[in-house]
Amino acid sequence: MNDFEPRKTDYSSARPWSPDPGSQRLQAPPVAEASVGERLAFIRKVYSLFFVATLFAIGGVVLGFAFPPLMIAISEHYWITLLLMIGGVIGAQAVRHTPGLNLAAFFGFTTFTGIVISPFLFIVSRTNPASILQAGVLTVGIFGGLTAYVFISKRDFSFLRGMLFVGLIVIVLAGILNMLMVGSSGLGFALAAAALLLFSGFVLYDTSNIMRRYPTNEYIAGAMDLYLDAFNIFLAILRLLNSGRR
Repeated sequence: MNDFEPRKTDYSSARPWSPDPGSQRLQAPPVAEASVGERLAFIRKVYSLFFVATLFAIGGVVLGFAFPPLMIAISEHYWITLLLMIGGVIGAQAVRHTPGLNLAAFFGFTTFTGIVISPFLFIVSRTNPASILQAGVLTVGIFGGLTAYVFISKRDFSFLRGMLFVGLIVIVLAGILNMLMVGSSGLGFALAAAALLLFSGFVLYDTSNIMRRYPTNEYIAGAMDLYLDAFNIFLAILRLLNSGRR
């Protein structure tokens, strides 16, 4: 490959928090109990923040491309990068109710995720550039279709919680095993396919929660959930489209 080749990576472990059923609900009513106006305002904030966060992530990729030493550092320090990803989620959670700082932390985190995947995208841009656009279009289609299904059907997908979190643990552990010991391209392909299915399920689950259970002051948390769902779906599709390429 080349100097920018990333190791086999799974950022799905950087899942955000779930809304606290205790203290946070004392501060604001759940969406299902709010007025129609409050409900619409909350959903509008969540999806607006999600859209802007995606733009910041794209900016992070551009920043990585503009500074090759940054991409090299990301590629060579996998564990530090992973810890920073987890720390970014925790930090954004800690300040999510602090005006101004909450947006800075959230958009700073999404910009960093763009920088993190820039080495992978750099390689793909050299070997199979069309797959980046294809993965983007497919991500929009899958994410948009699943979101529309939840809104139109009005089904409650909270029953998926246990299965999704068990699946997340399995994929994370299998990804670490494959990276450290197995190194199988076949297992990598299977994990990418499983991640695509898993995070598609998370889109259903998280969207359902945003419609029903989130307190109306947890728009940062809702946007973070959706962003990480879309982020992991995009990475899974891109890996599938580039499976077997060297």
